[in-house]
Amino acid sequence: MNKSLEQQLYEEKQRGALCSGLSHEIYQALSAIRASSGLLRQAMDKESPQACGQLGWVFENIDQSTLRLSRVAENLQDLLQAERGTLVPRMESLDLKSQYGEAMVLLANGAKFYGVSLEWECGLEKPLFLPADSDWADKILLHLVTNAVLCSERGQVVKVSFQSGETSLVLTVEDQGPGLPDWVKEHLFEAFVGQYDPMGEGAAAGAGLGLYLAHMYAEAMGWTLELNSSQRGTKACVLIPFAQAETLTGAAVEPMLRSDGRGWQESVQRSRVLAELGVWQARKITDEEQESR
Repeated sequence: MNKSLEQQLYEEKQRGALCSGLSHEIYQALSAIRASSGLLRQAMDKESPQACGQLGWVFENIDQSTLRLSRVAENLQDLLQAERGTLVPRMESLDLKSQYGEAMVLLANGAKFYGVSLEWECGLEKPLFLPADSDWADKILLHLVTNAVLCSERGQVVKVSFQSGETSLVLTVEDQGPGLPDWVKEHLFEAFVGQYDPMGEGAAAGAGLGLYLAHMYAEAMGWTLELNSSQRGTKACVLIPFAQAETLTGAAVEPMLRSDGRGWQESVQRSRVLAELGVWQARKITDEEQESR
């Protein structure tokens, strides 16, 4: 028993060290890539604007790839903090109605490219301010929507709704995919448990951190994440208590999103959404390559 406990502690320590090291290396490489790409773009735009314009798709691919790598590094950092017990939310008063609405506009356009119809319904008539971590609120939505889209086949519909319940707001993400296999249900909300991949004959898709992190974020903010899955699809519900909620009675106020201070992206939320869309695009390309074989 003691040996088993020591082995478990050793493995957790090793995994923490690996996540920390990988995250650091990724951030270091990303800094160099972004700086080099920016300098190259400026030099080309100055010397040959026409050539720079023709290579716009190359710089766009670089930006998309760096965003995706940033997403991986960010997830590893959050995983490490969660396992160390240092994952603490930065609470502020948020209008989730507007914040989620803005994200869904971008996500819906990306879903069309993937061949999935993403429907958004919000039942709130007025902004309702709730204490939450802005970054985590975005991540929960993005993790759940990404799982739903990637588990859907072309032509299927993913429904996302934000409604007012009796004691809480309810964010719901529902897909028409094949559902989760039993082995995933048995280890739901555990790290490194992958989603079902309908194109991969039951193989795990992704790193298996999405649901784990979404559950950790929700729990840390006092929210509740519930998930039900069958062969007819998977439905995820996030319950957000009304405690300390403030309804805006005056003129509508445009919510402020955190800016990360870098000129190459407009806001933290926008860059995070674009990173998710990059994951969808890469998955679509992989699916098309498999179908062409």
